[in-house]
Amino acid sequence: MKHFLIGLFTTLAVGMCAMAMNPEGEVTDITYTVQTGDTVWAIAEQYADCQAKPFNEFVWMIGDRNNLAGKYIRPGDQLIIPLWTRAKR
Repeated sequence: MKHFLIGLFTTLAVGMCAMAMNPEGEVTDITYTVQTGDTVWAIAEQYADCQAKPFNEFVWMIGDRNNLAGKYIRPGDQLIIPLWTRAKR
């Protein structure tokens, strides 16, 4: 069962990246609902493979896009995740 869930999560994550791909290499926003124990860093790690920007810049972009300066995230919060995608070649 554990392997099934890991495979399902991987399939869903790859699917989310594919849906966010934009051939022009622009930003595609997705909405993420914060879960218990989430941090902005951990959320960014989930989408890092979909990202064309350096990781630290990506974390900053999430905070900036959601006006998180000096704020905590809480379960149930909706965050906008800006995915910069590479142009397909």
